[in-house]
Amino acid sequence: MSTVTPPRTVFVPGASLPVLADVDVAVVGAGTAGFVAAIGAARAGARTVLVERNGFVGGANTATYNTGPGWTGDSECNQIIGGPGWEFLERMEREGHAIINRKTKRTQIFPEATKIVALEMVMEAGVQLYLHCWAGDVLVEQGTIRGLVVQGKSGRQVILARTFVDCSADGDVAAGAGAEWERLEPADPKNWEVSVDLTVCNIDAPRVLRWARANRHRLSDGGKTVPEDDDCTGLKLGVAINLANEQTVPASVKKFGRIGRELRGHAHVGTQPTLKLLIRRSVSRVQGNVVIDPTDVGQLTTAEVEGRRKAYRHLEYLKRTIDGMQDAFIVAQNPLGVRVARRVRGEYRITIDDLVENTRQPDVVSLNARSIDKHMPGERFEIHFLEGNHDVPYRALVPLGVANLLVAGRCLSCDHESHASLRGAATCWGTGHAAGVAAALAARGDGRTRGVGIRALQQALLAQGAILSTAGRRFDDEVTLAWRK
Repeated sequence: MSTVTPPRTVFVPGASLPVLADVDVAVVGAGTAGFVAAIGAARAGARTVLVERNGFVGGANTATYNTGPGWTGDSECNQIIGGPGWEFLERMEREGHAIINRKTKRTQIFPEATKIVALEMVMEAGVQLYLHCWAGDVLVEQGTIRGLVVQGKSGRQVILARTFVDCSADGDVAAGAGAEWERLEPADPKNWEVSVDLTVCNIDAPRVLRWARANRHRLSDGGKTVPEDDDCTGLKLGVAINLANEQTVPASVKKFGRIGRELRGHAHVGTQPTLKLLIRRSVSRVQGNVVIDPTDVGQLTTAEVEGRRKAYRHLEYLKRTIDGMQDAFIVAQNPLGVRVARRVRGEYRITIDDLVENTRQPDVVSLNARSIDKHMPGERFEIHFLEGNHDVPYRALVPLGVANLLVAGRCLSCDHESHASLRGAATCWGTGHAAGVAAALAARGDGRTRGVGIRALQQALLAQGAILSTAGRRFDDEVTLAWRK
């Protein structure tokens, strides 16, 4: 019988640490959800601090050369994302860093510009920003967070706040506070791969486009032939080149939920070499994928090493195969892109049925319509497209067991299948905005997130430009919710 050897331990004495900030709302993580959460909280009148381990804000939109921020509109072309997230897109567009198709609401961005546009929005809102600052220990008393120990070049310091928002993506604060969470084991065949992205330049775009037009049968955009007039992802401004063996999605894969609706989509097995020529046509990304536990530092290191090797092979394949790629070279390796880690258990758990059935909730604080895309072990990929949109309830942002904490972004409360949709950047803008404004309202009282009035929250979100319905619903009568804890 095998036994597990416990790790060596070393006693670390207690310390009296200096207070870095004492505010109303503390937001951890300045990524896709976090920078919007901080803006929402500050615009709602809260003294807000935002901490970020990297030297920039914007998260996956910046770090992984993610040119597609997700679904800001649904299958009926209804706009579903407003507030600071949409404002960010429009500012990017005005400065020449984004393309917005206002009919379909499909968008593309130049990721590097996020670093200045999102940063300016954060500073203009009056947010107290600390970069190069990593949240560590969570100081909890009887289920209430009193402060966070943060680590940086200044040493260990403490941030005190009335209400906290975990936008760390991996649910680090929630886990540290003792909240319930779940995640799949790395060996689970349903798990998602992480990605290492390399930014490459010196691409001869006209030659690539000529090659693409001559090889249109080898191209795909969500399983369909790339149309000539696609102004965001087609040949005018971009091309997604799928050179893998596509397979028809079996019915058992396409059916979700109790109603068994068949979703449009496609699947393939094997590496999917992809080239995106968007906005800056001479720049693209290549990707290498592996499966790990993103909460394990050793496995994160392995992912950086193996992912980079795979990305190099990806680039070599493109250079051998596509005319116009021969002189391309790498200019940067982007931070590791993680798709799923901890999912925090909240007062409500969004399921795949909610997505497929367009479920409506009395405490709606955001909408979602993003496709369900799965990057599974063995380089297996599936994508399925949703019809309509569904509500994201406030309760999915409220963790069990912690009084003054909210979560937003990809660590919100949901099942694994729905997470493949909810983790999209545009949806993270929506949930981040909701969490930030809710935290500001909670901080006006005793900090408890369950004490926020739902109608007051919805009205505050609407006042900041959020979109909570595409059907003209009114949000007048107060909502009473049964809280579990």
